[in-house]
Amino acid sequence: MNRFALTRRQFHLALMTSAAALAARSKAQEPPAQPADTSPTSAVNSWLPVPMPPEQTQKVAEAVKSMQKTLESLRSCPLPEGSEPAFVFHPYPLQKERR
Repeated sequence: MNRFALTRRQFHLALMTSAAALAARSKAQEPPAQPADTSPTSAVNSWLPVPMPPEQTQKVAEAVKSMQKTLESLRSCPLPEGSEPAFVFHPYPLQKERR
């Protein structure tokens, strides 16, 4: 048997390792990216075909801030693993047809 023969597993392992090494090498050569603008208005305007007027932009920014505030208060409450849902579904029993 050839001493350089590879099994399928060894071949795939070598293939994945070389691909990961090439990806890591190319990523290391990229210049650092500038931080993205995280303001609510830039997030909204990024997907609109035409920028919103300033009044609407301000209203959207206020709504986003309000939503973030609400989410922070909801996330501050601890929720243990495996807790029951806040609602329970009680279906009505099927009524038998009367003849």
